[in-house]
Amino acid sequence: MKVTGKIYKVIQWSSGNVGKASIRGICNRSDLELVGLIVSDEKKNGLDAGTISGIDEIGVLASTNIEEVLSIEADCVNYTPLASLRLGDDPDADKKNILFLLRKGFNVVTTVGFLYPKAFGEDFEKEIEDACLEGGSSLHGTGIAPGWLSDLVPLTMSGMSEEISEVRVTESSEFSYYPSEEIVFDTMLMGKSIQQYEQESVRYEGWITGLFSEAIYLIADGIGSNIVNIEKSIDLITSNEDKEIAAGVVKKGTISGQRRKWIGHCDNNVEIIQEAIWRAYPDAAPEWNEPVGMCVEIKGKPNMKIDFDHGWNDDPLVSTALHGVHAIPMVCEASPGFKSFLDLPLISSKFN
Repeated sequence: MKVTGKIYKVIQWSSGNVGKASIRGICNRSDLELVGLIVSDEKKNGLDAGTISGIDEIGVLASTNIEEVLSIEADCVNYTPLASLRLGDDPDADKKNILFLLRKGFNVVTTVGFLYPKAFGEDFEKEIEDACLEGGSSLHGTGIAPGWLSDLVPLTMSGMSEEISEVRVTESSEFSYYPSEEIVFDTMLMGKSIQQYEQESVRYEGWITGLFSEAIYLIADGIGSNIVNIEKSIDLITSNEDKEIAAGVVKKGTISGQRRKWIGHCDNNVEIIQEAIWRAYPDAAPEWNEPVGMCVEIKGKPNMKIDFDHGWNDDPLVSTALHGVHAIPMVCEASPGFKSFLDLPLISSKFN
């Protein structure tokens, strides 16, 4: 794949935290030009994209009129809203929007999922490929975990292996510092009673399981294994006291800890494990011994392990955005179809 010296025109879809960082990232690259900005907030309608993202004005005005913005000639849509599978009235909104964009000939880079559609079955995979072929376009899904640490890091480590019996990625996070009630309580369902969780969690669990299943399938194909099935377990912990955190109050008896594990069993006896341990505050589940941070481990020959402490990245939302932005030129130059990390060259930054 050859990335040319051309300038790629980009439409940014969304202006939240990831969207703002994406705007800045696009403006920082000499081979990208922001030509449109789609927003959902009427208060942002007509504002300059630079003003919204905290930089100087750039002459691109935000618009809530999707059809109008998509009438602008562009090579790529950088699609970064909050995932519709988790929030919003229509869980399929992201899928519908992305398929529409692909059919219209826009290359798409997204952070809402679509890391490895194979995980959702042949019909889903074919629908995406057909849309890409119809529009002569490409799709790439990315992120940070999953989207880098949960999949790309272990795949990179596997390049030093003679034998592999297990790939394990463990994320252990606490959210006492995180100020968003929408994320911590409404999205993650911390601070909910067990009964509330059971009523509200079907969509949430489907979304989370989909993301980590994609990471498992991606790793499996990358190391030449075939997934037979994925086994899932979940453990919920409730708080033994009222606890104030940045997002609000976790009341006694409500959920303060969530632990999920997905085990991908392969036909060659390899296991690919993704584990997510989330606490509303540091001592929410003292029986869970894993320190806050990330651990990527490969068992085999040789055994390898990399630990990332809690401070390994002080702004993961920026990293989520820029991992997508830096992929745009390669996605635009790719042949039509879905493109995972297995298909693209190394994604690195370029600021001139």
